[in-house]
Amino acid sequence: MRQLTNESFYMASPLSVSPDGKSMVVVTEDLDTPQKIAIYSVERQGKPLLTLRPHVPKEADHKDPILDYPNYMPDGKSILFMAASNGKLGHGYDYDVYRGDIETGAVERLTKGNGFATDLRVSANGKTAVFLKWHSDWRGTPNKSELYLLDLQSRKLAPFPIHRLN
Repeated sequence: MRQLTNESFYMASPLSVSPDGKSMVVVTEDLDTPQKIAIYSVERQGKPLLTLRPHVPKEADHKDPILDYPNYMPDGKSILFMAASNGKLGHGYDYDVYRGDIETGAVERLTKGNGFATDLRVSANGKTAVFLKWHSDWRGTPNKSELYLLDLQSRKLAPFPIHRLN
């Protein structure tokens, strides 16, 4: 075991390792700085190789965007991540899926209006992503989730029912 970063984070998201195994991408937040997508070397300890602070349409807070669940795409040149934007009629946030180009910083929205969503993961071939959409009880507390599949080419989103296994 060895240490890969030497920073004090307030928060760090689940990470994703690049296809070549040489870097990792993670969302971090310090006490003094907003969230950022940081790419670190897996081979050497140190500061991030690259820091991205993407902005999305109608983002929850332009000064302090809400980002999470970064995933390397198989090409190693882009990442998929979730970001919060203002929901319908002021009813919380929509956590939608975005593709970000690492080199140019260009961002493309792939879903719209997810409501509260978490746990984004990309398939090994990069054709599909999966995440949880949450439903809330009468108090607004998330209490039930459904698995959704996102076809990354067509951008079609479909529930993925899981039936009880006997």
